[in-house]
Amino acid sequence: MSTDELLKKLPSHIGRNKVLDKDGNVVAYETDYKEGGDIGWLYLHNDGKDWLASYGVEGEFVCLNPDATEPPYNNAFAYGKTPNEALQKLYDWCVENGFIR
Repeated sequence: MSTDELLKKLPSHIGRNKVLDKDGNVVAYETDYKEGGDIGWLYLHNDGKDWLASYGVEGEFVCLNPDATEPPYNNAFAYGKTPNEALQKLYDWCVENGFIR
């Protein structure tokens, strides 16, 4: 997909605690007091070397398994050599974790 297509398809924000309506559609996300990010907005950032696409800023990425005591953690971020590569990897992560159907 092109960068523009990915930006249109990626959710503007995600969270680990979904609030669903009676039909099973996500209507909001709830916060909690666990470690790691619980809700994050879409970011695309160049660190001077690579591109980072993420939900939340570095150190506060949305984490789907905050109770894990050791890696791997299921954090919402992806690095790439180009903006498109980083966004595509984040898109794939969203599909694998049920944020995009």
